[in-house]
Amino acid sequence: MSLLIVFLSTHIRLGEAGLGCSPWPDCYAQLSFADGPKGLQIPDTAFKTFRSMHRSIASILGLNILVIMLIALWFRKETSPLLPVLMFMVVLFLSILGIATPTRSLPLVTLGNILGGIVLSGLVWRQILATKDRPKKPAPFILFLVSITLTAQLISGAWASANYTGSACPELLSCTYTSNISESLLDSVNVFRRLILDSDYHLILNETSSIIQFNHRLIAVLLLIIIVAALWKVKHEYPALLKPLMVVSVIFIAEFILGIVNVLAEMPLWTNTLHNLLAVMLLFATINLTMIIHLKK
Repeated sequence: MSLLIVFLSTHIRLGEAGLGCSPWPDCYAQLSFADGPKGLQIPDTAFKTFRSMHRSIASILGLNILVIMLIALWFRKETSPLLPVLMFMVVLFLSILGIATPTRSLPLVTLGNILGGIVLSGLVWRQILATKDRPKKPAPFILFLVSITLTAQLISGAWASANYTGSACPELLSCTYTSNISESLLDSVNVFRRLILDSDYHLILNETSSIIQFNHRLIAVLLLIIIVAALWKVKHEYPALLKPLMVVSVIFIAEFILGIVNVLAEMPLWTNTLHNLLAVMLLFATINLTMIIHLKK
């Protein structure tokens, strides 16, 4: 259910913003619901059915996690209730955020929704893995770098999506807006920034958009280099960790290739939705890896 919520929210958000529209990229990010209906009212759009499904599944998931938390609290002497409590807090946060969302032109709110769904899925997966007792294995420090860089990649991807920067860099190695890059560096990491919209609620892209999108791509290249180095290190010195690291590597390479395909194919909606789901799968594989290792002193 948590994966379905990630899929539906991603598909709705990207679809309503016009991802993959024609002519690309001029038609992208028409945020017509910037000040539209909020709360429990579902906007009458082409994605209304998906929105209804999203809220129904989210409600059922919330009730399930509430039950899990209550059971964990009841048996707290036998097992730690920390993960179920954290899951419920994330569900509560997402529920409040969904009802009180002020506007789609505030990237911080969208960032909270995106990362909240990903974190919830990760916590559920972490709870599932916690039921299995597996001995830990010594690991090199570079695997810690893999986890840190992956986290940065997930956050940068969520931030790029929250700022609707998909059309700011329509080519792989170049961006459209580059005249005042140095003056826009601070704004690119300002979580309280607001999107600039014209009178028709059409997003006005600028140098900040280019920086956010290109940073996501640069971190992806850095992560690829670190993963290749980690594979070489693990294969020669820690063969017991090769299989879980290979899973991480295969998913990341698929994600990397799909990102290139998205740019070359002018950002199709369905492949971008798959790109987001693969990010969650990559998180799952990394959580699995980190749970069976301990760093050498």
